[in-house]
Amino acid sequence: MCWKKNLQKQETKNEGDFFFRWLAVELAPTIYGEKPGTILNLMNTSKLPMKTLWLEYGPSLLEKSNIKWIVVKDELKSMKIFFYRVDLLSEHVNDPIISEFLAGFGYQSAMNLEEKLLYFKERFHYTCPHEMGVFLGIPLKDVLGFMGMSEECRTCEGMWQIYGDPVSSLGIMKRMEATKNQVVNWMTEGYAVTDVLCGACL
Repeated sequence: MCWKKNLQKQETKNEGDFFFRWLAVELAPTIYGEKPGTILNLMNTSKLPMKTLWLEYGPSLLEKSNIKWIVVKDELKSMKIFFYRVDLLSEHVNDPIISEFLAGFGYQSAMNLEEKLLYFKERFHYTCPHEMGVFLGIPLKDVLGFMGMSEECRTCEGMWQIYGDPVSSLGIMKRMEATKNQVVNWMTEGYAVTDVLCGACL
C-alpha cells in the first residue's frame, strides 16, 4: 500500500492535519464511487486522539461532502462510524440479490435506507454482523464464502478474503487502492483536504 508511505512522507502541521489527511484517504473510495460505505474505528491513543479530533472537527469537515455517517458503536476511547454515500448504498442494498441476502438477517424489504442502517447499528451493538461486508461493497460471493455459506474455496486475499474466481474481486480492490493513491497525490499537489472530502477534485 504505497499510499500509506506517501501519506506519512507529507508534511503535516499537527496531529489534526494528519488525521484529516488520513480520513480523506480512507474515505476516498466511497467519496469517489468505488464502494458504497466505509467503516472506521476512531480510537484515542497517546499518538493520535482520533475520536476526540472527529468529535471536534469531523462533522463540520464533512458538511459539504457527499458522505453521510452513522455511529454504530461508541465506547470510552473509541468510536466505530459507518460512512456512506446515500445514492450508492441505496442502489446496492436494494439490488434484488442483496436484498434477499439481507432479509435472512431481518432486514425487511419495506425498510428505507435509514431504517436499515438503524437496524444494522442495533445488530452491531451485540456483534460484528456478517452482512457488514455487503454494506462495504465486498462481493456477495466473498461474504458468503467467509460465512461458510458457499461451496467456493478461498483463492486469495487482500483487503478481504476472496472465494472462487478472484478476478472481479481483485479488480474492485485495485480500483479502491488506486483511488486512495490518487487522493494522496492530489494533496501532495496542493489540493486542500476539504476539496478532496467534497469530491471536488474530479
